[in-house]
Amino acid sequence: MTMMVYDMGRQYHAERVMSAGERRRADAQAGQLAASAAQAWRRAQAWPRYLTGPVRALRSLRLPGATISG
Repeated sequence: MTMMVYDMGRQYHAERVMSAGERRRADAQAGQLAASAAQAWRRAQAWPRYLTGPVRALRSLRLPGATISG
């Protein structure tokens, strides 16, 4: 398999050592990506709680003894 010109550039960038500023920028970008993923996960998890919230509120209004386990 032959190496194309863009493959040599990729190999150069993969093998070279990053400077401190580049590492900081890469860490900051990774942190922002993780924060946005966590926020998306929290929003996705909020929908089931939003939909089941009224049901839980109604369950708490039941009188003791009104159910078999009561």
